[in-house]
Amino acid sequence: MTAHQALEHQEHATHAAHTGGNRPALLVAILAALLAICEQRAKHAEIRLEESSIGATDAWSQYQAKSTRAMISRDLADVFAAGPADDREQKILQRLRDDADHYEHGKSGKDDIARHAHDLEEERDHAIEETHAYDNAAAALELGIVLATASAITASNRLLLLALCVGILGVALGVLGYAAPSLAAL
Repeated sequence: MTAHQALEHQEHATHAAHTGGNRPALLVAILAALLAICEQRAKHAEIRLEESSIGATDAWSQYQAKSTRAMISRDLADVFAAGPADDREQKILQRLRDDADHYEHGKSGKDDIARHAHDLEEERDHAIEETHAYDNAAAALELGIVLATASAITASNRLLLLALCVGILGVALGVLGYAAPSLAAL
């Protein structure tokens, strides 16, 4: 081997050593960026969770109020209907029956409110699944960052490969959190 070839091999070895040291740092940077995205998505899911929970609670309270009003209207109508009634009482009786029907089935009646409350509960449940999925993804990405850092300290390619695998798992969980959160909400 000539001196020129030996020098060239030495330059390649030095370059490989420097490049090899950059791989864990690059992996840490990529995993940290993906971690930030997952944590942001988890925060948005938590906000939707709170909003839909509050909305469902409000809707069910409104449902209960309509139920109470309908019951009172029906009971009063029954009281008026029990005895002989003149025209004025007949009008009151009809208005009470109409009110009871409106509270039960009319626009923004109990039926509509119950549907709305169920929709909000479905949104809440979906947001819970998203939150869990993104939290699981974030945990895997954090573990990948720790392993990549340890691989840089120990110069272990096995740890770097393990960090990459755990990071890929974190990415997969994050994608599932977006596409099918029920699958990643372990």
